[in-house]
Amino acid sequence: MAIEKETEERIFEAAQRVFQLRGFEGARMQEISDEAGINKSMLHYYFRSKNALFQEVFKSGVKKIMPALFGILANDKTLREKVVQIVNFYHDVYLENTHLPAFVVYEMNQNPERFKEFIKSMDMHLPEEFIEQVEEGVASGKMRRIAPDQFLINVISLCMMPMIARNMAQTLFHLDDTEYDSFLNERRELIPNLIFNGVIL
Repeated sequence: MAIEKETEERIFEAAQRVFQLRGFEGARMQEISDEAGINKSMLHYYFRSKNALFQEVFKSGVKKIMPALFGILANDKTLREKVVQIVNFYHDVYLENTHLPAFVVYEMNQNPERFKEFIKSMDMHLPEEFIEQVEEGVASGKMRRIAPDQFLINVISLCMMPMIARNMAQTLFHLDDTEYDSFLNERRELIPNLIFNGVIL
C-alpha cells in the first residue's frame, strides 16, 4: 500500500508540472507518465483518464488558494493586517509554484462553468467579518465609499497581475529572473500602501 501511495503521489506531482506548463489541451498522458518515471498503462491504472487526472490537479490548485484566502478574510485581524496577509500569501504561493496562478486563471477562463460548479461545491462566501470591516470603515468616514468585493478584487488584482503576466513584465521592464523576483518582493510592501492610500480619507 505504501508503494502504491508513493506512486500515486509521484504521478500527481508529475501531472501538476505538466498541466501547469501546458494546460489541459496541451498536456499528453505520455508526457505525464515519462515525467513520473512510469509506463503509460500504470498511469491509467491509477487515473483512468486525462480528464479525471486534470480535475484532481485543478481542484488541488484552487484549494491551495481559495480556502486560505477566505480564512484570512474571516480572521480577527485589522483590515490592514488582512491585506498584508493576503499579499504575503499570494507571493509565498507564487514562490512555491510559479506556474500555479496563471494555470488557475487560464483554466478558469477556458472552462468557466466547470470552475463555477467547483466553487459552488466548496460553498464559500465572502466572510461577514471582512464585509463588516469595510462597511464600518466607510460608515465611520475613515474610508472612501467602496464595496467589499471591489476592495478585495483590487488587492487580488495588484497581487496577481505581475504573476500571470510575468513574461510581459520581464520584457517590458528588461528584468532577468533575479531582478523580477526583487520586483515582486518590493510589491509586498507597496501593495498595502497603494490600497490604503486609495481609500483612507
